Amino acid sequence: MNFVQRDLAEGVRLHLCETEKFKTLNCKIFIQQNLEKQTATSTALIPLLLRRGSGKFPSTLEIAKELENLYAANFSSDVLKIGERQILELHYQMIDSSLLPEGDTLLERGLETFWDIITNPAGSTEAFIDSYYKQEKQSLKQDLEGLVNEKRSYAIKRAIETMCANEPFGIYKYGEPATLENLKNEDVRLHYGNLLSSCPMDIFLVGRDLDRVAEFIGGLVEKRESKQKLKLPQNVENPEEKVMEENMNMQQAVLIMGYRTNCTYLDDDYYDLVVGNGILGGFAHSKLFMNVREKASLAYYVGSNLEGTKGILLINAGINGDQKEQAMEIIREQISKMKAGEITEHELEQTKQGLISSANAAQDSPAAFIDRNLIGLVNGQLRDSAQVIEAIRNVRKEGVIKAMERLSLDTTYILSPNGQED
Repeated sequence: MNFVQRDLAEGVRLHLCETEKFKTLNCKIFIQQNLEKQTATSTALIPLLLRRGSGKFPSTLEIAKELENLYAANFSSDVLKIGERQILELHYQMIDSSLLPEGDTLLERGLETFWDIITNPAGSTEAFIDSYYKQEKQSLKQDLEGLVNEKRSYAIKRAIETMCANEPFGIYKYGEPATLENLKNEDVRLHYGNLLSSCPMDIFLVGRDLDRVAEFIGGLVEKRESKQKLKLPQNVENPEEKVMEENMNMQQAVLIMGYRTNCTYLDDDYYDLVVGNGILGGFAHSKLFMNVREKASLAYYVGSNLEGTKGILLINAGINGDQKEQAMEIIREQISKMKAGEITEHELEQTKQGLISSANAAQDSPAAFIDRNLIGLVNGQLRDSAQVIEAIRNVRKEGVIKAMERLSLDTTYILSPNGQED
């Protein structure tokens, strides 16, 4: 399965995957913007407000009733962060119209409903309904302030803020409470209007008879202003190593070690790094899992994650606070061993097979199949599953060693217990 791309309007691209594999029509819209402090929190409010009502369906209940009348169609929305982009995600799913009575009519009705929800939010072109705005602002405030209770997520957020303090990547995807406090309804509505009219929009469709669907959506897209220019991620080489420790009432410490990879999605050796990350901490057979958790019994969990657009590798572990030095020593030792070439053929092949299985599994879910294209979308270079799998298959031990040699430790962050648990 592959996507065929078409241009619909200025800054609007359509990506079609015609398939009979699924019994649904899936549509995902991604609207990209630069990740910036002054707009991140406004964007984070938008998914919450869109769910509250639209021009035709002015309440959450009315939206729910209409979706139920469309044979349990579904709408969802969220905010994503890839590299130094903040992305508004809008998702609509309905049963394949060929399986429904009066299918053509229901298809058009469903697409019109989706379009009304995302382009005509309840209120006016100047402001959202004020009661909705105040409620969702309070809801977002509670989520932002409550993040401190999710110790692992909070630690990762703080580590990234420390590591990328002067870079857009250090901005949290849902913004900050201080910014939220000063936001006005009219400013958020104006911001959303600008997103719709000038930011790059990509519409992904997976299902049957997509030419008809594409034609109908093309009629819904209005003429737009010139496309907003998007920036490339800031590159930081040879960073000065930073260490930060914070204390909180908790029992288990969280250790985050952030590395600059000096390699990103657009580099020729990117998949050497992907496989290297898998060997290091991406699977249950990884070096970190086997040595930090299983052999040394120093971690409740441990693993590594790669941010391929920005070029950052994060290692995170849940440990006893009094064992942080031992855990850090073993983590550094495993990376040093990989740089020195201590990678077995079994580790290499097992990791490659795990990555290939994940790539194949993504094709079993239309939403996951669309999502796997996001990194390519942000980087301006889409790769289909066959290309990714072939690139992984071609990775050799020597390439992994070279990729690991380029890792540079930037930040060590420790969230430590200072007494009793909250």
